[in-house]
This record gives sequence, structure tokens and C-alpha cells, in this order.
Amino acid sequence: MSLRRRLAIQLTAMLLGAIGISAAALWGINGLQQDYGVALAGYSELRQMYGSVGARLAIAAEMLRADPPNRDRAGDELRNATDQFDLFTSSDAQGPNHAIHDAAAERDIREALLAAALQLRRRIPSDADAASESARRDAASVDAALVRTGTFASRISAAIEQRQASAISKRHETILAVAITGAIAVLGAGIIGLLQYRGVVTPLARLGIGVRRISTGEFRSRLQESGPRELQELSRDFNRMAADLDEFYHRLEQKVAEKSRELTRSERLASVGYLAAGVAHEINNPIAIIAGHAELLLSQTSRGSSIEDDETRRSLAVICDEAFRCKDIVGKLLSLSRPREADPGEVDLAAAAQEVIAALGGIREYQDRRLVLSRGQEADLDVCAVGAEIKQVILNLLMNGLQAVGPGGEVRAEVARHGDWIQLRIRDDGRGMSAQTLERVFEPFYTERNGAREPGTGLGLSITHAIVQSHGGRISATSAGIGRGSEFVVEMPAARRVHS
Repeated sequence: MSLRRRLAIQLTAMLLGAIGISAAALWGINGLQQDYGVALAGYSELRQMYGSVGARLAIAAEMLRADPPNRDRAGDELRNATDQFDLFTSSDAQGPNHAIHDAAAERDIREALLAAALQLRRRIPSDADAASESARRDAASVDAALVRTGTFASRISAAIEQRQASAISKRHETILAVAITGAIAVLGAGIIGLLQYRGVVTPLARLGIGVRRISTGEFRSRLQESGPRELQELSRDFNRMAADLDEFYHRLEQKVAEKSRELTRSERLASVGYLAAGVAHEINNPIAIIAGHAELLLSQTSRGSSIEDDETRRSLAVICDEAFRCKDIVGKLLSLSRPREADPGEVDLAAAAQEVIAALGGIREYQDRRLVLSRGQEADLDVCAVGAEIKQVILNLLMNGLQAVGPGGEVRAEVARHGDWIQLRIRDDGRGMSAQTLERVFEPFYTERNGAREPGTGLGLSITHAIVQSHGGRISATSAGIGRGSEFVVEMPAARRVHS
């Protein structure tokens, strides 16, 4: 369920609770109003019965008991009482809040008033006894109407008390209904609010924990995608961001490790170059003396025929070969520290590769291997470089490939343009390289040909790497594994940029 829907349900429940409380209060107030309205009407009716009808009948009765009786005054009061009773019982006077609607009692009172009026209209007899009897009957007829009026008033009073009791009960019921409805509404709102709080705060707390883990570098941390739909989408986006950061971090680690290896390699090359520059002269002179004396002795013993002379000649030949090999190593070391002597110019990389391949084709040792060059369709394959150094790079890489393949093997060189870069790709189907070799392939003095007939110095690829970097290029080595060939890719900035 989405957070929006949960909020809508919570607001709806609170609104329904408020409506319920209002309905209960209105129901109670309406009942109280009706009961109090009836009570007030009853008091008005009671006052009218006692104050208008009853009081006039009481005056009429007093007038009739006076000595002598005042029948005229009593008749007037009786007529006024009858008029007030007619007004009380009229349809306009008996509204919806009328306390009592008793037609039989009203008819009895009306008959009593009519009987008293008829009695007072009779002529007074001349006989004293008859006159006394007539006066007694007059008072009795008025008293009868007064008694019935009092009985009706008592019933009105009882109705008023009943309405008052009903109003009190209604008030208690209203208070109870409002209290129960309010309690239910508050309890429901509290439960919904608690669920809403847990449904929102718990995922937010998990999100906060995940953010703190990310800040400490735990990019593999993932959030549980639960809770409202909006928070699920937020957790999903967070997990996607964490995955991207994890991937970026690993790529960055790889780049840092690669740059660290390159820095270490550069520092080693620089150290080797500085060391070679300092001691090359001191080493070259003794080596030249050793080689010269070895050649001299070799020439002096060339005419000997004894076994001792043959052994001496072989030893002297080994001394000469190793001395010249030492001299070659020192020369390569010097190339790492010797400043560039020529200014760079525009060099066609494909043409330079073709020249090197043509030169290698004349070497008898590698005539049983194939050298293939393929050139891209682009006409401009020029790089800004020193031609001799670029040829040395191509030579070192091709020689490395020729030495890696056996008889019948193939070394393929491809030159093509990729945007503002000229790419030289040299691929062979030789012995390949392991992962450990790939990590150290450009380090000085690292070689896997120590057991070969002609062991390498481990400086060719280091010099190649240094030359490429000095020209603002980059070089990389890849291999599918031992026995599956190797590939070296050199990328040099093009002499002329591509204009978009």
C-alpha cells in the first residue's frame, strides 16, 4: 500500500470519527431541545391553567360563598375562565410541544364550565330555603369545574416532571455516546497513527543505517524493499545507487592498482636509468678491456691444435660473447635515461611498421615464421614522434612476438585510426602469458626466457613502455592464458586531430 493511500485512510478515519462525535452530540442536543421545549410549554400551560382558568374559577367560587353571594361577579369570572380555556384548547395554541393532548379531560372541563354557567343563569327563588339551596348549587357547580381544572393541571405537572426526567436521561445518554464515540475515534486514530509511524519510520531508519554503511565504504550493503510503495521505490533506487557505487569503487580500485603499478614501474625505470647513467662509463671501460684482451688471446690461439688450445678458444669465445652482451645491456639501460636527442615529427605508423617488418624478414632465424601487416582504410595514420624511437617500439614488440611463437607461427600487426588516436595492435599465436606475467610484463629485468638458449635481458618491453609514455601514448598487454597467444596494443596521439 502506498504512503498516499495510508494517509488518505488515516484522514478518512479521523474525519469519520469527528462526524460520529458530531452526530452523537447533535442527536443528544436535539433530544434535549425537544424535552426542554415540552417542559417549557408545560410550564406555560400550567401557568395558564392555574393563573387564568383556575384563579378565575377560584374567584368565582369566593364570590358565590360571600354573604350575600355576588352572582354577577361570579358569572363574569366564569365567562372569563371559559374564554381562557377555549384559548388554551384552540388548535393554534396546542403546538408540537404541547404537554398533554387529552381530549376527554378537556371535554369534561368544558362540560363543567358550561354546567356552572347554566346554573348561574337560573333565577333565584323567592323562598329563602330555595334561595339557599340555589346558592349552594351555584358554588358546587363552580367547585366541580375548579376540581376538574386542578386535576388537569396536576396531569400537566406530572408530564412536565416526566419530560424533565427524560431530559436528564437524554443528557446522560448523550454524554455517554459522545464519550464512547470520542474514545473509539481517539483509539482508532492512535492505532492508525502508530501503524503509520512504524510503516514510515522503520524503513527510514533502515535507509539511515544503509546510508551510514555506504559512508563507511560498505558498498555491498542493500536495503530490504518493504513498506509503502514510495519507500520501496526509494529503497530500490538506493540499492541501485549502492550497486553503481560498488561497481565504480571496484573500477577505481583497479585503476588505482594499475596506476600504482605504472608508477612503481616508472620509478624503477628512472632508478635504473639514473644508476646506468652513473656507472655506465665505469662498466663499459672494463668490459671493453676484457673483450679486447679476450679477442687478442683468441687470435693468438687460433692456430693451435691441442685439446688445451681448443678449450681455451671456447672459453675466450664465451668471454667475448658475454662481454659484448654486457655492453649491449648497458646500452639499453642508458636508453632509459638518455634524453631525447631528436625533435619529434610526423611519422606514418603503418609505413614505419612496414619498414621494420621488411628488415626482420631478412633474419634467417625467423624465416620459418609469418609476419603480416594490415593497414586501416584511413589515409592519415601519422603520429607526432621521433621516427627512430617509434621503430624501436615496433621492433621490440615484433621481436617479442617472434620469440613467443614456434616454427610456422604467425605475428600480425594492425594499424588503424580511432578518432584522435592511432592504434598499433600486434597479436601472436605463441605461448601466451599468465595473469602474474601480465602484471609484471613491463617491469625492468623481468623475463620468462631465463632458461632459453639465448636468455633475454628483461629490458625490451620496459624500454618500449618508456618510449610510448614519453610520446603521450599508452600501451597495454592482454592474453587469454598460457598457450593461447598474446596481444600488445599501442595507442599514440594522431598528428592531426579530427574536426567535428
